[in-house]
Amino acid sequence: MTVGCVILAAGMGQRMGVQNKALLSWKGETFLECIARSCREIGARECVVVVAPPHAERTETLASTMGLACVRNPRPEMGMASSVAVGFDHAMRNFASEVCLLWPVDAPGVELSTLMALSAPANAGNIVTPRFAGRGGHPSIVGRDVWSELADCTDEAEGARSVFRRPSSRRAFVDVHDAAVGHDVDTPSDLEKLSC
Repeated sequence: MTVGCVILAAGMGQRMGVQNKALLSWKGETFLECIARSCREIGARECVVVVAPPHAERTETLASTMGLACVRNPRPEMGMASSVAVGFDHAMRNFASEVCLLWPVDAPGVELSTLMALSAPANAGNIVTPRFAGRGGHPSIVGRDVWSELADCTDEAEGARSVFRRPSSRRAFVDVHDAAVGHDVDTPSDLEKLSC
């Protein structure tokens, strides 16, 4: 099975003091470098980073050093769903992969074993989400048959969640022993917790 990745990095980072989360550092790497390395380790060769002002240019510069494609979200004010839509529209037109990780850039600490566990039940017709201590987290793996729905999720009441909750998405959960799946970095205190 071939795997791609849509990395969401279009947020302003307002709760981080308008910092570029893609460039935040963890264990000697930027968040974007960490996620890109994890993608390579599980064999994901087709990756796109969704970016937007005010951080688009710096993120694009870093992404280009790693050979990652970037696409700009023209309507970031519409929220994360608009970035999901832009990313999966790009994937539909450019990826040959059967499944695709949907990975917010502010969740860099996910273990390789978690990604491998998610890959096992993934197929072109389902969504597989990690679950830790009873709560779903990131990243999910999305089958190609669902991509068109995500590419059209901007105006959904709950964005991508609306798609994930549809019976047609055949969503599956994989229980993991990886607290990082539920830890995204939104505030400076979140970053401190990640670094512990």
